Amino acid sequence: MRSIILLITSTVLMCALVACVGVNTIKQNIAIYDFGLSDPNESHQVITAKLLLEATVAAESLNQNKIRYRLDYLNPSRIFYYAQSRWASTPSELFSSKLNKIVNFTKTPMSCSLKLKIEAFDQVFHSATTSDGVVQLSAIVVERNSQKIISNQFISESVPALSANAKGGTTALQIASENALKQAINWGNTIADNNALCQ
Repeated sequence: MRSIILLITSTVLMCALVACVGVNTIKQNIAIYDFGLSDPNESHQVITAKLLLEATVAAESLNQNKIRYRLDYLNPSRIFYYAQSRWASTPSELFSSKLNKIVNFTKTPMSCSLKLKIEAFDQVFHSATTSDGVVQLSAIVVERNSQKIISNQFISESVPALSANAKGGTTALQIASENALKQAINWGNTIADNNALCQ
């Protein structure tokens, strides 16, 4: 009887050990992506934000770190996720980090602020071998005290992916995100410059 109990105990322990090793192996095989380290050549690309930038938010479906893709040529409305790849953080956190790298925040911002919401952040396949990194933003300029909406703009940027996988998609999304952010800030600056409520 004792030998049977020992055998059962050792079997349970071995199963638990194998399960742990299996989980660790899966975790180690997941590729983690972010927007990369700061590039010394980025210094000449810094732009100035004349108005206050509020915290970037994202659509509810984007509040996670899964890497999304769509098969536009088969079913454009269906969302897929890469099983073995993840973002290091959520899209809104990635955008906030990028803003800190490429934006010079003025010490005396205008009386308006810029609100950004990420509406799309997907690798979109047009065929089995060709895809783009697509970023879409809702940009709104508001007067800070009253929160009155001065103007709003829909911004869309797409960049071709160099490979039909997560690596190609994340690289394209990184570039598209930076382009979209710069476009949004330049648009916000222009709106603020031409509206008396922002002066």
